[in-house]
Amino acid sequence: MTLTLIKPFYIHLFFTILWFLFMTWLSHQDGEHTSRTSLELANHMKHWFPVRDIGKLNQQLRRAAHVILFAVFTILLTGTLHSANVSTAAMAAGLILAVFWGWADEATKPMIQGRHFSWFDVRLNWMGTGIGILAGILLYR
Repeated sequence: MTLTLIKPFYIHLFFTILWFLFMTWLSHQDGEHTSRTSLELANHMKHWFPVRDIGKLNQQLRRAAHVILFAVFTILLTGTLHSANVSTAAMAAGLILAVFWGWADEATKPMIQGRHFSWFDVRLNWMGTGIGILAGILLYR
């Protein structure tokens, strides 16, 4: 019996799905839990970033999280599509879905206790998606 290696596509797909589930889980926590989690992170990070106002650091971390989560997701998605050798049109369709999720993720927030829709957050999600697209192009050309 020969041992076959897992194809790169399945590895990329696994991590893309895992990251998507992780970011969606974070995004859909209720307001109390997400506030507590980000404030705890801000309290741990205040030692690295000299700030007087922990609330401001917390706000900056929450904004950065949108960009980082969507950038990583889009880089992983680009790698998955690239490893599947999809056409340029299919690649574009996949990336359009990532942009759509940047809006849909926020559109579902009003259904969660203590959360709300924010166009500002949608723009942060889209900024992360754009960064991910550019990084994906550089990584997978």
